[in-house]
Amino acid sequence: MSQKELAALVATRTSRKRTISSTSFSVSTRTEPKSIIEIHIFNDSLPMKRTYCEVMNPTLRAEQPVKQEEESLGQMPPLTEEEQLRHDELRTSGSIFLQDLPCFKLQQAQPIAGSSPIPKCRECRRRNLATTEGESSSVSDVYCRFYEFRRLQFNENGELCVVGFPNPYSEPSPEDIAIWQPDKNTPPTSGYMDIQVCRYILLHAGDQFCYIWHQEAEALSLHQNTDGTIAWKKAVKGTREICDVCDTTLFNYHWTCRKCGFGVCLDCFKDRKEGLRLRRAENAAQKGCDEYHWLLCSDPSGPQEHVPTELMLTQIIAGDALNVLGRLLHEVRTLWQVPQVCGCLLSKQPIEDAETKEVIQDMIKESQLKQHTSYSSLASEQKVHQQQRLDQLHATKLEFAKKLGIDYVPGRVWTKESLGKDPITTAFDNLKHINFLRNGLAGLRRFLPPRTMTFGYSTQLAPGVPHEFLCDGRLLRLTDAMHPDNRVLFQDVWKCGQPVMISEVARSLNLDLWHPQAFCRDFGDKPNDLINCLNGNLVPNQPMRHFWEGFQCMNKRLPDAYGKPMLLKLKDWPPGDDFAEILPTRFADLMKGLPMPEYTLRTGNLNIASCLPKMFVPPDLGPKMYNAYGSALHPDKGTTNLHLDISDAVNIMVYVGIPQDGDTRPQMAATQKAIEIGGCDYITRARCQSPDVLPGALWHIFPARDADKIRDLLNRVTLEKGFRLEPDHDPIHDQNWYLDDKLRARLFKEYGVEGHPIVQCLGDAVFIPAGAPHQVQNLHNCIKVAEDFVSPENITHCYHLTHEFRRLSHSHTNHEDKLQIKNIIYHAIKDCCTILSRAVDKRVNAEITQLYED
Repeated sequence: MSQKELAALVATRTSRKRTISSTSFSVSTRTEPKSIIEIHIFNDSLPMKRTYCEVMNPTLRAEQPVKQEEESLGQMPPLTEEEQLRHDELRTSGSIFLQDLPCFKLQQAQPIAGSSPIPKCRECRRRNLATTEGESSSVSDVYCRFYEFRRLQFNENGELCVVGFPNPYSEPSPEDIAIWQPDKNTPPTSGYMDIQVCRYILLHAGDQFCYIWHQEAEALSLHQNTDGTIAWKKAVKGTREICDVCDTTLFNYHWTCRKCGFGVCLDCFKDRKEGLRLRRAENAAQKGCDEYHWLLCSDPSGPQEHVPTELMLTQIIAGDALNVLGRLLHEVRTLWQVPQVCGCLLSKQPIEDAETKEVIQDMIKESQLKQHTSYSSLASEQKVHQQQRLDQLHATKLEFAKKLGIDYVPGRVWTKESLGKDPITTAFDNLKHINFLRNGLAGLRRFLPPRTMTFGYSTQLAPGVPHEFLCDGRLLRLTDAMHPDNRVLFQDVWKCGQPVMISEVARSLNLDLWHPQAFCRDFGDKPNDLINCLNGNLVPNQPMRHFWEGFQCMNKRLPDAYGKPMLLKLKDWPPGDDFAEILPTRFADLMKGLPMPEYTLRTGNLNIASCLPKMFVPPDLGPKMYNAYGSALHPDKGTTNLHLDISDAVNIMVYVGIPQDGDTRPQMAATQKAIEIGGCDYITRARCQSPDVLPGALWHIFPARDADKIRDLLNRVTLEKGFRLEPDHDPIHDQNWYLDDKLRARLFKEYGVEGHPIVQCLGDAVFIPAGAPHQVQNLHNCIKVAEDFVSPENITHCYHLTHEFRRLSHSHTNHEDKLQIKNIIYHAIKDCCTILSRAVDKRVNAEITQLYED
């Protein structure tokens, strides 16, 4: 593995901030391979380091002794003229200021010989080598643990002293508070969200926020330091603070060491207090950790264990904004008739304001007029004009219905029993006899019962939407990707945690851009790693031409050690979040053609990741490409083994092909057999036998509620084969299993678990819910592109999986919390409460003004 690859892998674990993009480097390429080397890879193959210093120089070992660290610092970079002038003014005035430089530069601002230097944070003791290599010092500033956190002051002797830490209530500026607290002036981050969208998000995400709120309040009772200090750590733009123990994003309350800046989250602190170890403690001392995997303090006197009673309670949210939003959430949900199942006292307090209730009821009815309309920015002028005419027609009907006391909602066929029912207000009415909440690692997870649809019900729910049902009514397939009313049927199935397939997406894409020849022409000389799907081995640093040419010609495929063509897939390309930069034309084409844009676009109003303010490090939601040869001739080998994702995803098939330099009949026969033994229903098999349809990939998607049952089966099979169960690992997250027909039959027989077998053809988009275990087998050669998103319906699964991942080993690819789901939930709730509060205030003010005018 190259130094750059190792550095990129290390960066996912080490930095408290966003992973730094690696600099480009040149690699010599060759036109024809002289020899092919396969490397057996493991999920846990490399020890992970912790600091940016080691990202730039992977040869460093974690937690070196302090003397070695200080020796490695080299020459300190000089202060700039501006920095020197600023500190001279602060020395003269004696004013208290927040630390504005990294610790290693502050030492130069100390002019008195023999005076004791202030403590350096652990990052500055082992600061990055980029400074000594001539890189800008600004790169290092944000990696300092005390940057804009510690309060400093020059005393009468000109010595720099630490004078405490900021107070979360008295020191935040109005701009700091506006980031966290809803007000009448700050515009929502998410942009346009109408009333129904806000209510829908509160319906599905509000209870999870309430749990987070109560969990944060628990931190005050866990705090053990006698001085009672609560420090405020200002959110810094482009910075993502993570726990030094479990790598979970620090949301608000956490504990900090005053000497080295070590930070530990609420969950890890609670585990330590209860004597629970997150992972096994083998060789912990050699890694610079104690038996609980807490890093040792890098105090100048020497490494020592962190004592919980000596750590300082720290919060990130400014002021009392968390409590303000928590109370506002329950008030808004009560006023706007959004069901609450959090069970707290605030959810049971009625609102005794009859006039406001009446105003809101009218606003809800009016907002329902537009609930079938897609507010995507991709809507054509013709559709916008048609909608304007419909709005005028609906407004007339609504006014007529009001006079007669009738509830009117367009696009729905109401019976006497359902007349006037609001779908959000009555969302859980049919589930009162069902316990759809289940205890998990992080509170309650919501599992709505699975829905088996009938065509009669669906046509009544959304007339005019072309669709069909597969998997005996358990899988919705929408056949017009851009129909404006797709959302009605999509949400009815999606909220139950079931996958959805949307076809004919290819009509909105330029398929010439996604052809193997196009990629071979544009990127054939670029090197990348390949994976042999037959044995999981890595084929490193190969010109991508060898991969793309094998798509259409078997004779050009790379041979293995026995001379047989390898079954390859392209590993992690384009890398990281570089898709838009490396493939700008294809990125624009994809964004134009994404189905359900309100969910899948980065700015979609039902993609609540769009609510995260711009100052936060955005989660890497793709797009990502999945390129692999077909493996229908190897039915027990998956292209992508069983795994699950922390966020929702849509996967679009943009190319399907068969090599044309051989007999294709065995491949076609094997494809039909794989579809048959895969458990596909009659409608799917009939579709795949059509001459106009070329099957691409066979999916098996299992319900998120059954993940533990699948784990249990795989663990049993592991023991039956004579292997031991590895601690800190997970049979699903490790991605070492592909469930063939025998394992799937056993899963159904012994556990009653049945997945959704889906055949994805050209132009099909498969929507995979967060937390749903799934696996893929390419039947023919496929190019797929996926975009992740965060839907309100599956927010409890995202939150639960964050806690599940923190228990994996540090070197596990899924260990780090890259989604920062707590921040996403917080700001989604803040935006929705802000929009709804402003809407009712605006309506009331307008009616008061109208009364005065009359």
